[in-house]
Amino acid sequence: MCNKIIDNQVKEILFRCKQTNNLNPLVKDLTHLKTYSIDDSKSFEIDDAISLEKISCKYKLWIHIASPSSYFEYNSPIDKKARQLISSVYLADNTYYMLPENLINDVFSLSDKENRESLSLGIILNKDGSVNSKEIVQSIIKVDFRLNYTEADELIDYAPKEEEDLSIISEILLSRRNWRKNSGAMEILESFGKIIVEDNKPILNIIDPTLSRQLISEAMILYGNLISNFTKVNKIPVPYRVQQSIDKVSKENIQDIDNENLYNFLLKKNMCKSYYSINPMPHSSLGLTSYLHATSPIRRYADLLVNYQLNRYLNNKDLISNKDVEQMIHKINNQGRQNIMRYRENQKYWLTKWFENNSFIEYHVILLDWINKYKDICILYFIEYHFSTICNLKSKKHLTIGESFKVYNVVDNNTDIIYFELISKSK
Repeated sequence: MCNKIIDNQVKEILFRCKQTNNLNPLVKDLTHLKTYSIDDSKSFEIDDAISLEKISCKYKLWIHIASPSSYFEYNSPIDKKARQLISSVYLADNTYYMLPENLINDVFSLSDKENRESLSLGIILNKDGSVNSKEIVQSIIKVDFRLNYTEADELIDYAPKEEEDLSIISEILLSRRNWRKNSGAMEILESFGKIIVEDNKPILNIIDPTLSRQLISEAMILYGNLISNFTKVNKIPVPYRVQQSIDKVSKENIQDIDNENLYNFLLKKNMCKSYYSINPMPHSSLGLTSYLHATSPIRRYADLLVNYQLNRYLNNKDLISNKDVEQMIHKINNQGRQNIMRYRENQKYWLTKWFENNSFIEYHVILLDWINKYKDICILYFIEYHFSTICNLKSKKHLTIGESFKVYNVVDNNTDIIYFELISKSK
């Protein structure tokens, strides 16, 4: 795709957005709602925001999702370029954005203090977490507070009287999470470590499942579930996210394990892989009869495709055909796997560098699995750092899965696998 053609489209969109009458007059004005976005401090692509509206004695939760498809069309130069990546790719040392960066920053992202077009879902839940009522609208919103997760956690924890919305939203979404668990959802709440690179130095960043992260996760799942119901009822072709159920025998075997880290590992290992399909089918681990990805249209093409279809349907325009959506689903599934592999290989490379910089440290680990016991290749979970990796473990002692012990790193720059030697077994 010629960069000049894309640059011209970008300039045209930026010019349109500077006009005072550029916003769609048919959208619902929700700028009066106190609206929050919650994301990492360094996040560039702000796809989502939330609001709370009190109606009589009930609370209406609003989930707002950015609407990039309000500014460019399917099959336009920007769209075709986005298909090449299928998603933004976040490597430890670089980020490749699916959409043009200046449009993300100046037009698409739900930036604070700026009017933005969005696709908003208003929901009233029953006390048990089931849906009482819902509506989906094209809207204009204005984010009043852009918070990072630490700031949001403080507001949820302390619930000051003048700023209690997030605490109320957290309680509302907790009831929804319990509703899903009662419907068969499998919940894995665990911290995880990932490598980021600053000044060409690998740093391990540990992310904890705090209340605000759980809030946002549950809100996005709720949005994806209700939008999938909407597209299913109205026969709108979209990519649904599907996951078959874990087999009963595997699930029963896992239930007997009391080591939380091993339990989580085996649960994930035995889960069926999720994928995109033109047909609405259950998503087992979420406990939902149908689900789709719709909350990250700036960074994920499957979500952008849903974004196109919703805007077209709500504006009474022709939908993207079933055939075109099926073809795109095939590309999304294939390219998506490549993007995941690219991320994992990048993490592996920088994790090796991180171990080289910390080779003097003793690590407390848990043996999660043997990949090849005869070649000493296994998966270790590093307890203090909340990550697991495939490695070579030298030991003269018999080690069993689930056992914890201490190891140290043996630096070997001539191989692509990380070597460790046993120091001592835990008592």
